[in-house]
Amino acid sequence: MKKLLYLLMVVLIIFLGACNELPFNLESNEKELSIDEDGLEISRNIHGIIRQDETWRGQIHVVGDIIVERGYTLTIEPGTKITIAAKSDSNNLNTDEFNLKQGIREPLPGINPDYQGVHPGEPFRDEANHISIHILGTLHAVGTPDQRIIITSDSPDPEVWDWNAFTFNDGILSFCTLEYYRTLHTRHGIISNNVLRHVGECAVCIGPFDSGKVTVENNMISFAEHELIDIQGGNHIIRNNYLGPNPGILCHSGIVIVDGMPEICCNQIYGCKSGIVLIGGTPQIIDNYIIGCDEAFLYLSFADGFDIEDNYLINNRSDIIRNY
Repeated sequence: MKKLLYLLMVVLIIFLGACNELPFNLESNEKELSIDEDGLEISRNIHGIIRQDETWRGQIHVVGDIIVERGYTLTIEPGTKITIAAKSDSNNLNTDEFNLKQGIREPLPGINPDYQGVHPGEPFRDEANHISIHILGTLHAVGTPDQRIIITSDSPDPEVWDWNAFTFNDGILSFCTLEYYRTLHTRHGIISNNVLRHVGECAVCIGPFDSGKVTVENNMISFAEHELIDIQGGNHIIRNNYLGPNPGILCHSGIVIVDGMPEICCNQIYGCKSGIVLIGGTPQIIDNYIIGCDEAFLYLSFADGFDIEDNYLINNRSDIIRNY
């Protein structure tokens, strides 16, 4: 009987130990951890899969891919600084063959130059050596004007393409500075009062989705290798943003509308190759200022569903170019 009780105690201890395992990988070097007055960690290195509600505060160093699974919320507190390991990934979680490609994208006959978002002359995404943060659940990242959230590269000489994607399925990103990343994606939620800059592809990518609504407002967005805002579909709101500068050739645009019924209102777009590129959909484009662009409106397709009125076109080389 005593042997049986002893065996049960051993099993119980093992079980309780397993239940207390963290759902992500945390560096165990005590010198790299800081503790606040509540006994909570405010400085740590992390990577891996998060399977519980999680709060980040203080100094966070992301050293490998992060996935927050569906049903859980990642909260980022005001004043948090998150640094992303540049051109490094200690725990790659992306197995997509195209995203694992390395080297420079070469132009190939018969291949769409926009194929999967990597244009000729650009480096492939090389996911094995570049970090992505995917929030399949909910993001609540709300800073304040005095305590902004910072998400940036850890390189002393940062550049675009230092790290890859920041995506969230639902939630809010507000009063944050996000920089030196490749792309920001969301399908439902709010992106407001942010500074988004030094971007390898599109600074804000939306859609295509049959459901979900994204509001992008009061942001300052600049310097992307592609467009500043890309709308692939949906009924979204883009308003009161300062977009630019984004000089360059071809796709260095303010806003690209591929499909959907977005409301584009009261934005200031300046210093871009193209102010607004119209490919499809039935957008409503009202009360925007487009200033100092090569062309204010670039039509890449014929469509009669564009509702364009009361916009102010100032000092552009051309107000309208139709290329179809």
